[in-house]
Amino acid sequence: MARNSISEAENVNLNPVLNLVLVMIPLLLLSVVFMTISVIEVTMPQRSAGAAPNTGEPPKRLQLFISKQGFTLVKGVSSMPAIDGCASDGPTICLAHPEAELDVDRHNWFALYNMLFDIKSDPDWAMHEQIEIVADPSINFGVLIKAMDVSRYQLVPEADASIATKGKAMGSVMEMNSAVAVLTEVTNDEGAFVKAPLGMFPVVVLGLPTMTQ
Repeated sequence: MARNSISEAENVNLNPVLNLVLVMIPLLLLSVVFMTISVIEVTMPQRSAGAAPNTGEPPKRLQLFISKQGFTLVKGVSSMPAIDGCASDGPTICLAHPEAELDVDRHNWFALYNMLFDIKSDPDWAMHEQIEIVADPSINFGVLIKAMDVSRYQLVPEADASIATKGKAMGSVMEMNSAVAVLTEVTNDEGAFVKAPLGMFPVVVLGLPTMTQ
């Protein structure tokens, strides 16, 4: 009996198992995401060769200052007043969740998006595409990246994505969290029509923070 069992074990056909392994290996490799890289195009502020001409009108300049206390928006030459619920002598948009563990969760992104969208909806600012973002040295890098993302694209609720031609103000934090960028047809370098996100202030200029002693 022992000799017969050894003979049967020696004759086991492993080809089906090996074939199954060979099929599973490429399937497993195809399902693995090794690395995802996203690139945000930004520019640094440039020194001008001479003074800008004085036309009597305030410069068309939109600036976003990020601090540990919140966001301060400067439109033209004037800081925008604090929104409801924030101290009048503080930033334009104060923190939404000061006790949150992560820095990025403390800031009020919902209010920031809606305020930027209101500026973009102003006919005088509709064609303006540049925003300058300046962050305190103590600001987490993730907060800076999030500010760029919120500033760059016009959003709509996910249900309206297929029919929307322009963005809209968000009605709630939940609606913003599920919102998507409006897609519009543009012409690429080859002259073909392609879908691209509709910009709000897509040109991001990073300003250097003032170092405190």
